[in-house]
Amino acid sequence: MKRTLRRKIELLSLVCITIVSFFLFSPMVCQGAEYDLDVDFSPNIINISSERLGDIRILTGMRYSNFIANGDRLFIYFNGCDSVENVKATRDSLGNLILRFSLEDLLNVQNCLEIDAHNYPEVVITMKNADEYIGEGEVYISSKQQGAEE
Repeated sequence: MKRTLRRKIELLSLVCITIVSFFLFSPMVCQGAEYDLDVDFSPNIINISSERLGDIRILTGMRYSNFIANGDRLFIYFNGCDSVENVKATRDSLGNLILRFSLEDLLNVQNCLEIDAHNYPEVVITMKNADEYIGEGEVYISSKQQGAEE
């Protein structure tokens, strides 16, 4: 009787330890880490009423080679809305990652923009191992027509 009770207690202890271990360590395996990302917009003032449909660049502190080897997806959220589409990754002369998108792509999320005000877009780069690099930049969105009176 003592032996049977002892084995049941040992088995129950082992099951409890296994369950507790599963709950404690499973989030670490499933989720990636978050890292800060330095971002700067160029230009830092964007006139959405401009006839010029050039590229908007985001300069980052991430190495381009790191993104090419491990990067998976790019997102640029303006004020918590949908991400800008067609974001392209290039590099500068120092080998840092530059994200580019056109003014047309920005206008597709115009309902998310605060016009004639500072906007704080969030840049999220997701890596293949589920790590995320997140940075917030500042850009002023203007809608002034050329030649318009103030």
